This record gives sequence, structure tokens and C-alpha cells, in this order.
Amino acid sequence: MANYIKRSLEEGEQIIFSGRLHWSAIFKYTFSAFVLVLGGAACIWLAYYQYPEQKDAFLYSGIALLVLGFIIWIIGRLVRTRTEFAVTDTRFVQKDGIFNIKLTEIPLARIETVNLYRSLWQRIIGTGCVEMVGSGGTSHQVHCIENPMKVRKTIVASIKKPQTSPTGQTSQTGPTSPIKPQNNETAES
Repeated sequence: MANYIKRSLEEGEQIIFSGRLHWSAIFKYTFSAFVLVLGGAACIWLAYYQYPEQKDAFLYSGIALLVLGFIIWIIGRLVRTRTEFAVTDTRFVQKDGIFNIKLTEIPLARIETVNLYRSLWQRIIGTGCVEMVGSGGTSHQVHCIENPMKVRKTIVASIKKPQTSPTGQTSQTGPTSPIKPQNNETAES
């Protein structure tokens, strides 16, 4: 997990949180594979116990369904592992793809708002969508992730934490000091 992201880290940068897609992101692949394997097993059973005179047709159909189910299951696994994301001490990084890789980076100092979207069903199974709105109104969404509330809290906490510059000075992403009201009255001596 996060091997590509670990290789893309800047010198001195550390990963705070690493995440991945929720299992429900590949539910349709898993369900389809299960149905095909079940159909393949049924065809093989029919070939040996119900219709032995048509054994070859049912046997080859069953083997084809089993292989197709396995291929669809592998595709689902690849879909889940193709996306990885991490929150570092300076940025949010997301990697998509296996052969053609897309790397999305958002500096934490540029993130203004972190939104969380979860339906009732998503809350029940523990998934959701996190949207980061950056300066200028740009946004980036990560759909169907594990522990979306934890991801949101980590990003918000990282945004609020003072950032350390390469010179060792700390700077905050928000206002550096509260504004003191000006007092127009002079003190009498």
C-alpha cells in the first residue's frame, strides 16, 4: 500500500495517513464473479449428475463460466488496488491507475474546506466521499473510501497544524495572530 506515493515523497516529508477504496467499490465485480462461479458449478454438476448424455456441452460451459468469474474477480481486485491516497504533512496525494498513472497532489495550505458526503447506506457499511475545496473554488473528490470521517479529520487537523518551512520557521495557514481592536481614547496621566 502506498508504494508509489512513498516513492513520490519530497525530502523530509512524512505520511500521516494512508487510505484505500472501500470493498463496496468493487461489489458489482465480486457479485458478478460469484454468480458466474455459481453458474459454472451448476453446469458442471448438471454435466455429471443430471445430463450425462450432454456431458461435454455442460462441462465446457461450466469451465468457461468459472474462468470468466475468476477473470472478473481479478479485474475487481485491480480496480480496488489501482487507487491509493495519502495525507502527508504538507499535501494530499492520490494515485490512480496501474499502467497509466495519474498522480493528483493538493498542498494542504491550498485546501479551504473539507466536505464529507455519506448516504444512510454508506454510513451503515462504513464508506463515503470526501471532497476538498481549494483556493479558487477548485475541488477534488475521493469516492467510496474506507473511514471517510477519519480521512476528513486527518486532513482538517493537518490544515490547522502550523507548517514548517525548509528554513525551520513555522507559518500557519490561517491568521497568525488575532486582530486587536484599536482604542481611540488616550489614557489620562
